[in-house]
Amino acid sequence: MKFFFISILSLLVTSCFGPLKELETQINDVYFDTDLDNTPEPLQENFQNKVTTDLLWTFNLKDFPETGEIVFADDFIYLITSSGHFQKIDNKTANILYSKNLNIFVSSGIFYDEKKENFFFIDSDNFLVKLDKDANLIWKTKLPNKSELAPIIFNNQIIFKYKNHNIQSLDTDTGLPLWNYNRQNPPLSISVQSPLMIADNILYSGFPGGKLVIIDPVSGAFLSELTVSRAKGVTDIEKTNDVSGNIVIINSLLFAASFNGDIVCFDRTSGKKVWSRNVSSYYGLTSDLVNLILKHENDSLYNFDRNNGKTIWKNSDLIYRKLSKPLIFKDFILITDYLGILHILDLTEGNLLGIIPLLSKDFEGFVDFSESGAIKNTVNSTKLYKHNDFAYIVLDNSKMVKISINE
Repeated sequence: MKFFFISILSLLVTSCFGPLKELETQINDVYFDTDLDNTPEPLQENFQNKVTTDLLWTFNLKDFPETGEIVFADDFIYLITSSGHFQKIDNKTANILYSKNLNIFVSSGIFYDEKKENFFFIDSDNFLVKLDKDANLIWKTKLPNKSELAPIIFNNQIIFKYKNHNIQSLDTDTGLPLWNYNRQNPPLSISVQSPLMIADNILYSGFPGGKLVIIDPVSGAFLSELTVSRAKGVTDIEKTNDVSGNIVIINSLLFAASFNGDIVCFDRTSGKKVWSRNVSSYYGLTSDLVNLILKHENDSLYNFDRNNGKTIWKNSDLIYRKLSKPLIFKDFILITDYLGILHILDLTEGNLLGIIPLLSKDFEGFVDFSESGAIKNTVNSTKLYKHNDFAYIVLDNSKMVKISINE
């Protein structure tokens, strides 16, 4: 009966124009974006690319950590392998300029300080290790818990968010703890976590239970807590509503999205809710301070008006293709699917402009289409970066490419 009513309402809406078109989108968001058939949308046949891409180089990543990172400093790229090889790479040619075997097994990293003079990584025994720019050991200190997120460097601090959602700050000069923030969380949460973010000397991060926490990064003092969404449904899975993705701040507005919940805009000064939409995401939001991009859990892409939450455009060409986190690059959105194919969308209109294969590999080895319901197993771990006028893509922790895009 409910779907009959929705069908009639949608039919009436689609025959109208103006503001009612937005109502149709909101109805689709709530009722039709959670299909049981999760078959990946097939690629368009005979698609003609409307942009040109130049593949400038390919670098084979050997033994790259599962939570590995690359960092850019001037004309160089730095990384560290799982077996402890610290490498300095020429950004123009992808030639290895310097390599040093540290004889340490690595689980996460590499990260660098604000001056790009020191580097950090986490070894397999969960020690945080600090190196100078020549990869000489400065100090190491044991961390109390595992972390799969990149830390934040703030003044003289390196701040971690651990898998148990506790936050700790350490002195970058000595490695000694400065402060801890601990909290009780719901017993059930997804394994994708919301990264830390600092804006105007205030630290923000999302948590399970639909919460967004605000902390003073100097002292670690709790400042405030905002509710992005509340638990819905009957089962524990249905009630899971973690703020698990990126948070965005644009001027006085704070934006956050939750899995099984909503996207919400808050006034940063008062904490009051400005608007909300019932759209679920576990990757959160991406922004260039003008556009507000969200990847729905079914892989639809949205661009929302940051002032009122209305849908500027929605693209459903790639639903259930296990898309990565989107990257805004110039006037485009870059995103990869479960086959390692790069999709290029127009930022203004949301139209698909390019389909570029980057990885020739069977999908079962790239993204696990698990039926267990574990979100972690179905997340595309591709990392997309931009530096100067180029985009860099790390695929399957085995291959890094550098590309340029021209209209």
